[in-house]
Formats: sequence, C-alpha cells, structure tokens
Amino acid sequence: MERRALLATLGSAVTTAVAGCITIGGSPPTPDGMTVRSPAFDDGGTIPTAYTCDGVGRSPPFTFANLPEPTEAVALTCRYPNSLAQNFDHWLLWNVPPERGEIPAGLPATETLSALGGARQGLNGIGEVGYLPVCPPPTLGAEEYRFRLYALRRPLDLPGGANQERFEEALEGAVLSSIRYVGFYDRPDGTTGTARGR
Repeated sequence: MERRALLATLGSAVTTAVAGCITIGGSPPTPDGMTVRSPAFDDGGTIPTAYTCDGVGRSPPFTFANLPEPTEAVALTCRYPNSLAQNFDHWLLWNVPPERGEIPAGLPATETLSALGGARQGLNGIGEVGYLPVCPPPTLGAEEYRFRLYALRRPLDLPGGANQERFEEALEGAVLSSIRYVGFYDRPDGTTGTARGR
C-alpha cells in the first residue's frame, strides 16, 4: 500500500526530458494537454486477468486525446521494470495513426496491423512479435507494469518485428511528448498461467 501511495504522489509530478515533455502517471495531462486512458483499468489500478497470463492474454485497450501539433504517429510500450533483466519489454507498438484516438484490445501478434492503419509491432522480451501478457512471479505480490504513450513528430522508419534497441534508436528526435500509465497485477500463489507471459 505504501508503494501505491508513493506512485499516487508521483502521479502529479512533471519532469522534462530531452525527448519531450514527460508526465509521471496517466491521469494528469502533460503540459501540452495530452491524455491517455484505458477502458480496462485505471492508472495505478489492477490490470484485469484477461490481459495477463492467467487469462486469455489479450493486449489491453487505450484511448488518447489532445495530442500536440504536429503529431503524425503514436507509439505505445509496456515495460516490467522489476525483471532480473531490467526493463523487460512486454509490448512495442508504433505508427498508430493519431486520428484513430484509440488502440483496441486484443491486437493480433503480427508485425503489421492493417486494421490499425498499418501500425507495426516489435519483439517483446522473449523475442516474439506483439503483446506478451503480464505474468509476475506469484510470490512477489502486486507488481508494476509501465505503459507509455508517445506522440511522434513523424512515423518511425522501422520495419515490424524490430527489437527494443532499434525501436529506441528510431525514437530519437521523433518524440514530441509522452505520458506514462501504470498498472499492477498480483498473481495468486500456486498459479502457473495458461497464456504466455512474464
């Protein structure tokens, strides 16, 4: 509970980075007004089982609004910061058309998403394309997962199936603003999970 209280306090903090304006937490907008929400769970709330290895393992939905000008593409990542590997990536998604205003749930594990305007997905932490369901060890309690939405000044010149290193290189100089949205998941002791995940 203390960790959640700390995160709630940090949720209103605003920092500035070289890549653009970054807000810690998803509820407050960035200084330019950009917001991100999930219809599935609140910022700082519990990620529903359907989006984890204990459920069907679908990718979660998000909506976004008030993107800064001149946003030409949107990207989204999901990272597990407490992994032994550090910053284990569960999802790399980019080149979502900004006019869509949403990322629907249950995206297929394909490099290119024609139904999402040709958006592309990269490799997650186990080397597979698409969303890797969250799946912390059941002995750790509620673990934090960090989603981040990026407003990009240009689409990333990056093929689907790229890894995290190439994704981050492509982001350099392309980010107008970004905002973080945090979810937690606590697995019951003795669970093994049926969907792939970590």
